[in-house]
Amino acid sequence: MRALAPGILLAALAGASGQAATATITISSVGGMPISPLLYGVNYVWDKVPGQDFAAYQTAMDDVAHASLSRYLGGWGAESYNWSANTESGKRAARMPGEAPAGFLAAVPAASFITPSVAAVKQPEMIGDTVHQSVALVSQYGGRVKYWEIGNEWWLQGGAKRSPARRAENLAGYARLLAAVAPAMKAADPSIKIFAMADWAAPDEVAQMRQLAGAGWDAVDGISVHSYCGATDSTRRCVDLPAGIAAVRRASGKQLIYASEWAAVRAMNEDDDGIRNAGLTVCALGDMAFAGINLGAYWPPVNVLPGLAFVSGDYRTAYATGVAFGWMAKYYEGQALAAGGDMTALAARDGGQVNVIVPSGDSGPVHVRILLTGTGLQGVVDGSVLFGADASGRVARTASLPVTMEMDDGKTYAAFDLDPGGPGRGAGYEIARVTLR
Repeated sequence: MRALAPGILLAALAGASGQAATATITISSVGGMPISPLLYGVNYVWDKVPGQDFAAYQTAMDDVAHASLSRYLGGWGAESYNWSANTESGKRAARMPGEAPAGFLAAVPAASFITPSVAAVKQPEMIGDTVHQSVALVSQYGGRVKYWEIGNEWWLQGGAKRSPARRAENLAGYARLLAAVAPAMKAADPSIKIFAMADWAAPDEVAQMRQLAGAGWDAVDGISVHSYCGATDSTRRCVDLPAGIAAVRRASGKQLIYASEWAAVRAMNEDDDGIRNAGLTVCALGDMAFAGINLGAYWPPVNVLPGLAFVSGDYRTAYATGVAFGWMAKYYEGQALAAGGDMTALAARDGGQVNVIVPSGDSGPVHVRILLTGTGLQGVVDGSVLFGADASGRVARTASLPVTMEMDDGKTYAAFDLDPGGPGRGAGYEIARVTLR
């Protein structure tokens, strides 16, 4: 059986004379990787969702994405946010305010907060003020918020993206801040989990950070990574997430991992639009599950980047990526099972049922068979298919998927037909979901 590698979509073998090919999928009957329910979080992008829209936004996150966690303030806003006034300072000050912490916490199932870091990373004399502010936030919100990140993307602050020297300076400054702020926050509320931020593709930096933070590292509970990934960038392939996260765990000595921003992004894929991005998102979630990631928060669920959002700007139209994410939250739970064969597939055992999710890729018509013999599974509960409503593939449609039982050479299969781009199927790509028992 081919090991699961969902970051690379495998097209089924072409059939002769335009006929549908037959693709066989096998799933493991043993083992499995536990899937954390908190993998299915989202970033509340504070400056992109005005407070007056928050109720509609949160309804979409509940109903479409089935989000289990929400990150506040969803990125860079945390570095310039005035927590008492619910405003931002500096260049971002004129933006329409998002939802204040109290309203946010009243609406979300679970939350993570980001404390500031930029000033203290640049200027060691600001560490004391940053520690004071962070401890005050924990004292105020720690009873409700159990997951806390220290700052946002220190490796991109102050031009570090293009300057290795500045990046090294930022690393040292961030470690100094960690050494002071993590123990103080933990002392304010020992029940919280504190995450240090790191680049998942640079585990050597994590080892340096650990060494530089000294005894303060003991107060750090886990590592927050921004696991943006794809299939075309050799340094950040989604299929490399399990190995990359394992390296981060070894370097840090911490097992708890929070993918606090992630997406299958346009810069790392040849085609990320609509239903195709939905398929890439499904596959990336499989890679994250097999990496054993404990918490996740997708960025951006709102209409910031075309093709990547979950819903339209008015929160009324569900896009394919959001519906696919919601499918995963609903069906890809329990234990992730190894799956593969002629097409990429993801499978998860939840109690006595197994859900199998199959992105079509650009396969053309294909007759898909899931081998049941040897798995302990006896039959089909139901099936459904997700596809793009039109040629753009952005707006999602779902339909019931007929699934039948087949016998071949003494083996039993659950079988169904995919027809990406066929009559009534819009864009040339689709995702199937079959529940077996």
